Amino acid sequence: MSTMISEVYTAFKAAGVTEQEARQAAEALSAENMATRNIIAEDKRDLIASITALRQEISGQIDRVWQAISGVRQEVSDLRQEVSGVKQEVSDLRQENSSTRQDLSSEIASVRQDLSGEIASVRKDLSGEIVSVRKDLSGEIASVRQDL
Repeated sequence: MSTMISEVYTAFKAAGVTEQEARQAAEALSAENMATRNIIAEDKRDLIASITALRQEISGQIDRVWQAISGVRQEVSDLRQEVSGVKQEVSDLRQENSSTRQDLSSEIASVRQDLSGEIASVRKDLSGEIVSVRKDLSGEIASVRQDL
């Protein structure tokens, strides 16, 4: 025997419909109701499957985005380290340059002092030579004058 909706059957009977017609109408409505429920259940399963597929796809995309972000973060970290290294090199060069300037300044001062001393010594020697040459020339000139 087919499934039927008893309330519909009872209502048709009360309205004066024959037994067979009331039963057929109730069974038809019951079959329609069952078909609708089956369609709704099938639609629900399809919807759940679609949502599950979308979730998996979105999850995969989110994973790829996170991987890309992680890669960018690593690149930024590497660049920061590189910049830090360059800053340190610049600082070292400045310090080395400052030290070299100080060394050169000290060496230049030492050379100047040595040259000043040598120049003074050469002047003194030249002055003595000049005095000696003048003396010799004065004697020679005096001798040439007497001969003339």
